[in-house]
Amino acid sequence: MYAFTRSSQFLYFTFVLFKLFHLTTSQLVGSITQSTHIPYELLVLIRNPTNQTISILAWNNVFDYEVPLPVSLAIRDDQGHHIRMATMYAMRAGMSNTDFHHLEPHAVLSRGIDLRSLIQVVPEGRSGNITAALPGGFTGKFHTGNWTVPAAAMANLSADPPRLGDFSAAGLQDISLSARRLALELNFPIFDNDGVVNPKPYDPPGGIEIDESCPVLNGTSMVDILSSTGIYANAISLAAKDRSSALFANYFLSRGRQTVQRVASSVQKAISGEGPQIGVYCLDVFSVCGRNPNILGHTFTPSNLRPAEVVMCSTARRLPRVPWPCSSHPGKQIGATATHVLLHLILTINSMFPNAITGSVYGSGSCQLLKNSHILATEKNPDSYAQLAMAQWEYGLGGRPYNGKPCPPKLGIIPNIQ
Repeated sequence: MYAFTRSSQFLYFTFVLFKLFHLTTSQLVGSITQSTHIPYELLVLIRNPTNQTISILAWNNVFDYEVPLPVSLAIRDDQGHHIRMATMYAMRAGMSNTDFHHLEPHAVLSRGIDLRSLIQVVPEGRSGNITAALPGGFTGKFHTGNWTVPAAAMANLSADPPRLGDFSAAGLQDISLSARRLALELNFPIFDNDGVVNPKPYDPPGGIEIDESCPVLNGTSMVDILSSTGIYANAISLAAKDRSSALFANYFLSRGRQTVQRVASSVQKAISGEGPQIGVYCLDVFSVCGRNPNILGHTFTPSNLRPAEVVMCSTARRLPRVPWPCSSHPGKQIGATATHVLLHLILTINSMFPNAITGSVYGSGSCQLLKNSHILATEKNPDSYAQLAMAQWEYGLGGRPYNGKPCPPKLGIIPNIQ
Protein backbone atom coordinates (compact mmCIF):
# COMPACT_ATOMS: atom_id res chain seq x y z
CA MET A 1 0.00 0.00 0.00
CA TYR A 2 1.24 3.43 -0.89
CA ALA A 3 1.49 6.37 1.51
CA PHE A 4 0.88 10.06 0.87
CA THR A 5 3.78 12.37 1.71
CA ARG A 6 3.13 14.48 4.75
CA SER A 7 4.38 17.71 3.22
CA SER A 8 2.22 17.49 0.09
CA GLN A 9 -0.81 16.44 2.12
CA PHE A 10 -0.31 19.32 4.55
CA LEU A 11 0.01 21.93 1.78
CA TYR A 12 -2.97 20.62 -0.11
CA PHE A 13 -5.31 20.51 2.89
CA THR A 14 -4.16 23.87 4.21
CA PHE A 15 -5.06 25.46 0.88
CA VAL A 16 -8.44 23.76 0.50
CA LEU A 17 -9.37 24.26 4.15
CA PHE A 18 -8.80 27.99 3.78
CA LYS A 19 -10.74 28.08 0.53
CA LEU A 20 -13.72 26.05 1.69
CA PHE A 21 -14.29 26.97 5.29
CA HIS A 22 -12.33 30.20 5.79
CA LEU A 23 -11.87 29.08 9.41
CA THR A 24 -15.16 30.82 10.26
CA THR A 25 -18.26 29.51 11.99
CA SER A 26 -21.51 31.44 12.11
CA GLN A 27 -24.36 31.09 14.57
CA LEU A 28 -28.10 30.61 14.09
CA VAL A 29 -30.67 30.37 16.88
CA GLY A 30 -33.61 27.98 16.56
CA SER A 31 -36.68 26.82 18.42
CA ILE A 32 -39.38 24.16 18.12
CA THR A 33 -42.83 24.77 19.60
CA GLN A 34 -45.93 22.62 19.77
CA SER A 35 -49.39 23.79 18.76
CA THR A 36 -51.67 24.22 21.75
CA HIS A 37 -54.67 22.97 19.76
CA ILE A 38 -53.20 20.26 17.51
CA PRO A 39 -50.46 18.36 19.39
CA TYR A 40 -48.86 16.78 16.31
CA GLU A 41 -48.28 20.14 14.60
CA LEU A 42 -44.93 21.82 15.30
CA LEU A 43 -43.55 25.21 14.40
CA VAL A 44 -39.83 25.57 13.64
CA LEU A 45 -38.24 29.01 13.87
CA ILE A 46 -34.63 29.72 12.88
CA ARG A 47 -33.29 33.22 13.41
CA ASN A 48 -30.18 34.98 12.16
CA PRO A 49 -29.05 37.08 15.16
CA THR A 50 -26.10 38.63 13.33
CA ASN A 51 -25.69 41.84 11.34
CA GLN A 52 -24.71 39.95 8.18
CA THR A 53 -26.61 37.80 5.73
CA ILE A 54 -26.36 34.02 6.12
CA SER A 55 -27.15 32.04 2.97
CA ILE A 56 -28.02 28.43 3.79
CA LEU A 57 -27.64 25.64 1.25
CA ALA A 58 -31.22 24.32 1.14
CA TRP A 59 -30.44 20.72 0.30
CA ASN A 60 -32.37 18.02 2.21
CA ASN A 61 -33.00 20.07 5.33
CA VAL A 62 -35.66 22.30 6.85
CA PHE A 63 -34.84 25.03 4.30
CA ASP A 64 -35.55 22.68 1.35
CA TYR A 65 -38.95 23.16 -0.31
CA GLU A 66 -38.15 21.17 -3.48
CA VAL A 67 -38.70 17.79 -1.82
CA PRO A 68 -41.90 17.16 0.16
CA LEU A 69 -40.34 15.42 3.18
CA PRO A 70 -36.78 16.64 3.82
CA VAL A 71 -35.14 15.45 7.02
CA SER A 72 -35.92 18.46 9.19
CA LEU A 73 -35.77 16.97 12.68
CA ALA A 74 -34.14 14.17 14.65
CA ILE A 75 -36.79 12.38 16.70
CA ARG A 76 -36.04 9.92 19.50
CA ASP A 77 -38.13 7.83 21.88
CA ASP A 78 -37.88 7.90 25.66
CA GLN A 79 -34.94 5.48 25.54
CA GLY A 80 -32.96 7.76 23.24
CA HIS A 81 -33.42 5.55 20.18
CA HIS A 82 -34.03 7.12 16.77
CA ILE A 83 -37.63 6.79 15.59
CA ARG A 84 -38.07 5.64 12.03
CA MET A 85 -39.40 8.52 9.91
CA ALA A 86 -40.74 8.94 6.42
CA THR A 87 -38.14 10.88 4.44
CA MET A 88 -37.24 12.11 0.97
CA TYR A 89 -33.78 12.98 -0.28
CA ALA A 90 -32.68 14.52 -3.59
CA MET A 91 -29.20 14.44 -5.13
CA ARG A 92 -28.20 17.55 -7.08
CA ALA A 93 -25.66 17.81 -9.89
CA GLY A 94 -24.46 21.27 -8.87
CA MET A 95 -25.39 24.48 -7.15
CA SER A 96 -27.47 27.37 -8.39
CA ASN A 97 -28.49 30.63 -6.77
CA THR A 98 -31.98 29.26 -6.14
CA ASP A 99 -30.51 26.47 -3.97
CA PHE A 100 -29.83 28.93 -1.14
CA HIS A 101 -32.15 30.39 1.45
CA HIS A 102 -30.92 33.86 2.30
CA LEU A 103 -31.49 34.87 5.92
CA GLU A 104 -31.01 38.61 6.13
CA PRO A 105 -29.73 40.12 9.41
CA HIS A 106 -32.19 39.32 12.23
CA ALA A 107 -34.57 37.59 9.79
CA VAL A 108 -36.46 34.42 10.77
CA LEU A 109 -37.37 31.25 8.90
CA SER A 110 -40.76 29.91 9.95
CA ARG A 111 -41.88 26.43 8.90
CA GLY A 112 -44.70 24.24 10.11
CA ILE A 113 -44.20 20.48 10.41
CA ASP A 114 -47.00 17.93 10.70
CA LEU A 115 -45.62 14.95 12.60
CA ARG A 116 -48.22 12.66 10.98
CA SER A 117 -46.31 12.93 7.72
CA LEU A 118 -43.02 11.99 9.42
CA ILE A 119 -43.83 9.48 12.16
CA GLN A 120 -45.96 6.66 10.79
CA VAL A 121 -44.95 3.95 13.23
CA VAL A 122 -45.38 3.47 16.97
CA PRO A 123 -42.18 4.28 18.91
CA GLU A 124 -40.70 1.34 20.78
CA GLY A 125 -40.12 3.30 24.00
CA ARG A 126 -41.91 2.60 27.26
CA SER A 127 -44.16 5.64 27.00
CA GLY A 128 -45.53 8.02 24.42
CA ASN A 129 -42.84 10.56 25.20
CA ILE A 130 -40.57 11.61 22.36
CA THR A 131 -38.10 14.41 21.75
CA ALA A 132 -37.67 16.43 18.58
CA ALA A 133 -34.42 18.24 17.82
CA LEU A 134 -33.05 20.42 15.07
CA PRO A 135 -29.62 19.59 13.60
CA GLY A 136 -26.49 21.18 15.02
CA GLY A 137 -25.97 23.26 11.91
CA PHE A 138 -25.99 23.63 8.16
CA THR A 139 -23.68 24.47 5.29
CA GLY A 140 -23.77 27.97 3.88
CA LYS A 141 -22.16 31.34 3.40
CA PHE A 142 -21.72 34.19 5.86
CA HIS A 143 -21.49 37.44 3.86
CA THR A 144 -22.39 41.09 3.39
CA GLY A 145 -23.93 42.43 0.20
CA ASN A 146 -24.90 40.22 -2.73
CA TRP A 147 -23.37 36.80 -3.21
CA THR A 148 -23.79 34.47 -6.17
CA VAL A 149 -22.74 30.88 -6.77
CA PRO A 150 -19.40 30.69 -8.64
CA ALA A 151 -19.52 29.08 -12.08
CA ALA A 152 -17.21 26.27 -10.96
CA ALA A 153 -19.83 25.16 -8.41
CA MET A 154 -22.42 24.74 -11.15
CA ALA A 155 -22.83 21.50 -13.11
CA ASN A 156 -22.13 20.98 -16.79
CA LEU A 157 -23.57 17.60 -17.74
CA SER A 158 -23.04 18.24 -21.44
CA ALA A 159 -19.25 18.52 -21.01
CA ASP A 160 -16.85 15.73 -21.95
CA PRO A 161 -16.65 14.14 -19.45
CA PRO A 162 -19.93 15.29 -17.81
CA ARG A 163 -19.05 17.51 -14.86
CA LEU A 164 -20.80 17.87 -11.54
CA GLY A 165 -20.44 21.16 -9.72
CA ASP A 166 -17.31 21.58 -7.62
CA PHE A 167 -18.78 21.95 -4.13
CA SER A 168 -15.54 23.36 -2.72
CA ALA A 169 -15.54 26.21 -5.27
CA ALA A 170 -18.49 27.81 -3.47
CA GLY A 171 -16.37 28.52 -0.38
CA LEU A 172 -19.11 27.39 2.00
CA GLN A 173 -18.77 27.33 5.77
CA ASP A 174 -20.13 25.42 8.75
CA ILE A 175 -23.13 27.39 10.03
CA SER A 176 -23.86 26.29 13.58
CA LEU A 177 -27.35 26.24 15.09
CA SER A 178 -28.24 26.31 18.76
CA ALA A 179 -31.71 25.09 19.72
CA ARG A 180 -33.23 23.18 22.61
CA ARG A 181 -34.89 19.82 22.16
CA LEU A 182 -38.67 19.73 22.45
CA ALA A 183 -40.22 17.05 24.68
CA LEU A 184 -43.58 15.75 23.44
CA GLU A 185 -46.18 13.34 24.75
CA LEU A 186 -48.40 11.97 22.01
CA ASN A 187 -50.90 9.17 21.59
CA PHE A 188 -49.68 6.75 18.92
CA PRO A 189 -50.34 6.00 16.17
CA ILE A 190 -51.03 9.63 15.20
CA PHE A 191 -52.90 8.95 11.95
CA ASP A 192 -56.20 10.17 10.60
CA ASN A 193 -59.02 7.98 11.87
CA ASP A 194 -60.13 7.04 8.36
CA GLY A 195 -56.66 6.00 7.22
CA VAL A 196 -55.34 2.47 6.89
CA VAL A 197 -52.49 2.18 9.34
CA ASN A 198 -49.69 -0.19 10.11
CA PRO A 199 -48.10 0.76 13.44
CA LYS A 200 -44.92 -1.18 12.64
CA PRO A 201 -42.42 -0.52 9.84
CA TYR A 202 -43.35 -2.20 6.56
CA ASP A 203 -40.13 -3.79 5.34
CA PRO A 204 -40.83 -6.76 3.08
CA PRO A 205 -37.66 -8.64 2.12
CA GLY A 206 -36.30 -8.65 -1.39
CA GLY A 207 -33.39 -6.21 -1.59
CA ILE A 208 -33.09 -3.90 -4.59
CA GLU A 209 -35.48 -4.53 -7.47
CA ILE A 210 -35.45 -2.60 -10.76
CA ASP A 211 -38.84 -1.58 -12.13
CA GLU A 212 -39.75 -2.14 -15.77
CA SER A 213 -40.17 1.64 -16.13
CA CYS A 214 -36.39 1.91 -16.66
CA PRO A 215 -35.43 1.73 -20.34
CA VAL A 216 -31.94 1.33 -21.77
CA LEU A 217 -30.27 4.73 -22.34
CA ASN A 218 -27.00 5.25 -24.23
CA GLY A 219 -26.60 1.48 -24.43
CA THR A 220 -26.64 1.07 -20.64
CA SER A 221 -29.41 -0.57 -18.62
CA MET A 222 -30.23 -0.04 -14.95
CA VAL A 223 -29.11 -3.64 -14.38
CA ASP A 224 -25.64 -2.65 -15.62
CA ILE A 225 -25.61 0.42 -13.38
CA LEU A 226 -26.72 -1.62 -10.36
CA SER A 227 -23.95 -4.13 -11.06
CA SER A 228 -21.38 -1.32 -11.07
CA THR A 229 -22.85 -0.04 -7.81
CA GLY A 230 -22.06 -3.42 -6.27
CA ILE A 231 -18.45 -3.03 -7.46
CA TYR A 232 -18.30 0.36 -5.75
CA ALA A 233 -19.75 -1.08 -2.53
CA ASN A 234 -17.07 -3.78 -2.56
CA ALA A 235 -14.41 -1.10 -3.07
CA ILE A 236 -15.67 0.71 0.06
CA SER A 237 -15.55 -2.54 2.04
CA LEU A 238 -11.96 -3.24 0.94
CA ALA A 239 -10.85 0.25 1.98
CA ALA A 240 -12.55 -0.03 5.37
CA LYS A 241 -10.95 -3.41 6.08
CA ASP A 242 -7.46 -2.16 5.17
CA ARG A 243 -6.18 -0.32 8.23
CA SER A 244 -3.25 1.05 6.23
CA SER A 245 -5.50 2.54 3.55
CA ALA A 246 -4.55 6.16 2.92
CA LEU A 247 -7.70 6.61 0.85
CA PHE A 248 -9.94 5.60 3.75
CA ALA A 249 -8.10 8.02 6.02
CA ASN A 250 -8.77 10.80 3.52
CA TYR A 251 -12.54 10.52 3.88
CA PHE A 252 -13.24 8.99 7.30
CA LEU A 253 -11.84 9.02 10.80
CA SER A 254 -10.56 5.70 12.11
CA ARG A 255 -13.38 5.50 14.65
CA GLY A 256 -15.88 5.27 11.80
CA ARG A 257 -14.30 2.17 10.25
CA GLN A 258 -16.90 -0.30 11.55
CA THR A 259 -19.77 1.96 10.50
CA VAL A 260 -18.37 2.30 6.97
CA GLN A 261 -17.86 -1.45 6.72
CA ARG A 262 -21.42 -2.09 7.94
CA VAL A 263 -22.86 0.38 5.44
CA ALA A 264 -20.92 -1.15 2.54
CA SER A 265 -22.04 -4.64 3.57
CA SER A 266 -25.69 -3.53 3.69
CA VAL A 267 -25.46 -2.17 0.14
CA GLN A 268 -23.83 -5.38 -1.10
CA LYS A 269 -26.54 -7.50 0.52
CA ALA A 270 -29.32 -5.32 -0.89
CA ILE A 271 -27.93 -5.72 -4.41
CA SER A 272 -27.81 -9.49 -3.82
CA GLY A 273 -31.50 -9.52 -2.89
CA GLU A 274 -31.18 -9.45 0.89
CA GLY A 275 -32.60 -6.91 3.34
CA PRO A 276 -35.64 -4.65 3.00
CA GLN A 277 -37.20 -4.28 -0.42
CA ILE A 278 -36.15 -1.17 -2.38
CA GLY A 279 -37.66 -0.36 -5.75
CA VAL A 280 -35.58 1.47 -8.38
CA TYR A 281 -37.81 3.48 -10.71
CA CYS A 282 -37.33 5.74 -13.70
CA LEU A 283 -40.89 7.09 -13.64
CA ASP A 284 -41.08 10.10 -11.33
CA VAL A 285 -44.58 10.11 -9.87
CA PHE A 286 -43.68 12.89 -7.42
CA SER A 287 -42.42 15.16 -10.24
CA VAL A 288 -39.29 15.98 -8.25
CA CYS A 289 -36.95 15.56 -11.24
CA GLY A 290 -38.64 18.35 -13.17
CA ARG A 291 -38.57 20.90 -10.35
CA ASN A 292 -34.90 21.67 -10.76
CA PRO A 293 -32.65 20.63 -13.68
CA ASN A 294 -29.89 19.99 -11.13
CA ILE A 295 -31.78 17.11 -9.49
CA LEU A 296 -30.31 13.78 -10.62
CA GLY A 297 -32.55 11.52 -8.58
CA HIS A 298 -34.34 11.16 -5.28
CA THR A 299 -35.39 8.61 -2.70
CA PHE A 300 -38.60 8.15 -0.76
CA THR A 301 -38.73 6.02 2.36
CA PRO A 302 -42.25 5.77 3.73
CA SER A 303 -42.27 4.05 7.08
CA ASN A 304 -45.40 1.97 6.55
CA LEU A 305 -47.54 0.37 3.85
CA ARG A 306 -45.00 0.43 1.00
CA PRO A 307 -41.30 -0.25 0.39
CA ALA A 308 -38.65 2.42 -0.12
CA GLU A 309 -38.07 3.86 -3.58
CA VAL A 310 -35.14 5.22 -5.58
CA VAL A 311 -36.00 7.36 -8.60
CA MET A 312 -33.28 7.91 -11.21
CA CYS A 313 -33.94 11.03 -13.30
CA SER A 314 -33.25 10.81 -17.03
CA THR A 315 -30.32 13.24 -16.60
CA ALA A 316 -28.58 10.70 -14.35
CA ARG A 317 -29.37 7.68 -16.53
CA ARG A 318 -27.73 9.37 -19.53
CA LEU A 319 -24.42 9.63 -17.69
CA PRO A 320 -21.61 7.11 -18.35
CA ARG A 321 -21.60 3.95 -16.30
CA VAL A 322 -18.15 3.92 -14.66
CA PRO A 323 -14.55 4.51 -15.88
CA TRP A 324 -12.11 1.60 -16.04
CA PRO A 325 -9.41 1.83 -13.33
CA CYS A 326 -6.18 3.65 -14.16
CA SER A 327 -7.62 4.85 -17.48
CA SER A 328 -7.76 8.57 -16.66
CA HIS A 329 -4.82 10.86 -17.26
CA PRO A 330 -2.98 11.78 -14.02
CA GLY A 331 -4.63 14.74 -12.32
CA LYS A 332 -7.54 14.81 -14.76
CA GLN A 333 -11.01 15.35 -13.36
CA ILE A 334 -13.06 12.17 -13.27
CA GLY A 335 -16.48 12.75 -14.81
CA ALA A 336 -19.93 12.20 -13.35
CA THR A 337 -21.37 8.68 -13.64
CA ALA A 338 -24.78 7.05 -13.21
CA THR A 339 -23.16 4.56 -10.80
CA HIS A 340 -22.11 7.41 -8.50
CA VAL A 341 -25.69 8.73 -8.47
CA LEU A 342 -27.30 5.35 -7.72
CA LEU A 343 -24.86 4.53 -4.90
CA HIS A 344 -25.30 8.01 -3.40
CA LEU A 345 -29.10 7.61 -3.42
CA ILE A 346 -29.16 4.06 -2.03
CA LEU A 347 -27.16 5.28 0.95
CA THR A 348 -30.02 7.62 1.95
CA ILE A 349 -32.62 4.83 2.34
CA ASN A 350 -33.41 4.80 6.03
CA SER A 351 -35.04 1.36 5.97
CA MET A 352 -31.47 0.13 5.42
CA PHE A 353 -29.85 2.70 7.71
CA PRO A 354 -32.28 3.65 10.53
CA ASN A 355 -30.27 6.70 11.56
CA ALA A 356 -30.73 8.43 8.21
CA ILE A 357 -27.64 9.34 6.18
CA THR A 358 -28.67 12.76 4.92
CA GLY A 359 -25.60 15.00 4.62
CA SER A 360 -25.30 17.08 1.47
CA VAL A 361 -21.58 17.76 1.11
CA TYR A 362 -20.39 16.71 -2.36
CA GLY A 363 -17.10 16.21 -4.17
CA SER A 364 -13.70 14.79 -3.32
CA GLY A 365 -12.08 17.85 -1.73
CA SER A 366 -15.13 18.86 0.31
CA CYS A 367 -15.75 15.32 1.59
CA GLN A 368 -12.13 15.07 2.73
CA LEU A 369 -12.45 18.34 4.63
CA LEU A 370 -15.65 17.14 6.27
CA LYS A 371 -13.51 15.23 8.75
CA ASN A 372 -12.68 18.63 10.30
CA SER A 373 -16.32 19.66 10.73
CA HIS A 374 -17.79 19.88 14.22
CA ILE A 375 -21.34 19.98 12.81
CA LEU A 376 -21.60 17.38 10.05
CA ALA A 377 -20.36 13.80 10.51
CA THR A 378 -18.64 12.00 7.65
CA GLU A 379 -20.58 8.80 8.41
CA LYS A 380 -23.82 10.76 7.83
CA ASN A 381 -22.75 12.08 4.43
CA PRO A 382 -23.57 9.75 1.49
CA ASP A 383 -21.10 11.31 -0.92
CA SER A 384 -18.22 10.56 1.46
CA TYR A 385 -18.88 6.86 0.84
CA ALA A 386 -19.29 7.43 -2.90
CA GLN A 387 -16.06 9.44 -3.13
CA LEU A 388 -14.14 6.73 -1.29
CA ALA A 389 -15.59 4.12 -3.65
CA MET A 390 -14.64 6.11 -6.76
CA ALA A 391 -11.11 6.82 -5.54
CA GLN A 392 -10.53 3.21 -4.49
CA TRP A 393 -11.78 1.94 -7.86
CA GLU A 394 -10.10 4.64 -9.98
CA TYR A 395 -6.67 3.87 -8.54
CA GLY A 396 -6.97 0.13 -9.10
CA LEU A 397 -7.57 -0.79 -5.46
CA GLY A 398 -11.26 -1.72 -5.71
CA GLY A 399 -10.89 -5.43 -6.38
CA ARG A 400 -12.76 -7.47 -8.96
CA PRO A 401 -13.30 -7.38 -11.85
CA TYR A 402 -10.09 -5.30 -12.11
CA ASN A 403 -6.95 -7.34 -11.47
CA GLY A 404 -4.26 -5.02 -12.86
CA LYS A 405 -1.63 -2.97 -11.06
CA PRO A 406 -2.74 -0.07 -8.81
CA CYS A 407 -2.02 3.47 -9.94
CA PRO A 408 -1.91 5.73 -6.85
CA PRO A 409 -2.02 9.51 -7.41
CA LYS A 410 1.28 11.34 -7.63
CA LEU A 411 2.29 13.28 -4.50
CA GLY A 412 -0.80 11.92 -2.75
CA ILE A 413 -3.04 14.62 -4.25
CA ILE A 414 -6.35 13.24 -5.47
CA PRO A 415 -7.76 15.04 -8.54
CA ASN A 416 -11.25 16.45 -8.52
CA ILE A 417 -13.37 13.29 -8.48
CA GLN A 418 -16.95 14.28 -9.08
